[in-house]
Amino acid sequence: MRVLVVEDDLAVAKVLELALRRAGHEVVLARDFLGGLEALGQDWDAIVLDLNLPGGSGLDLLRHLRQELGKPTPVLVLSGLKQERTVVEALRLGAQDYLTKPFSPQELVLRLERHVAAR
Repeated sequence: MRVLVVEDDLAVAKVLELALRRAGHEVVLARDFLGGLEALGQDWDAIVLDLNLPGGSGLDLLRHLRQELGKPTPVLVLSGLKQERTVVEALRLGAQDYLTKPFSPQELVLRLERHVAAR
């Protein structure tokens, strides 16, 4: 599985990269909004998306992926934002799942694999 991780926190990005690689997946990291926006043009099996990014919002990336690019790629939002309205907005925009930080890397990998398998 080829996974795009859009995460600005280097420590979190490295944990995600390690967990996904250990599970046998290819991982590409984007560290800000513009990097994520550029990477969305490629084909991914799944995307892990933070919401608070330098240069823009992960919700805007999700909106772009669904509405402008029309891609059905499974998206798991991983964020420190726990407000119900944020979770609901991400799901309404087409995210398959939403996890809050701190998180279990193992759980994240399993959820992501489940969403990809359900496609």
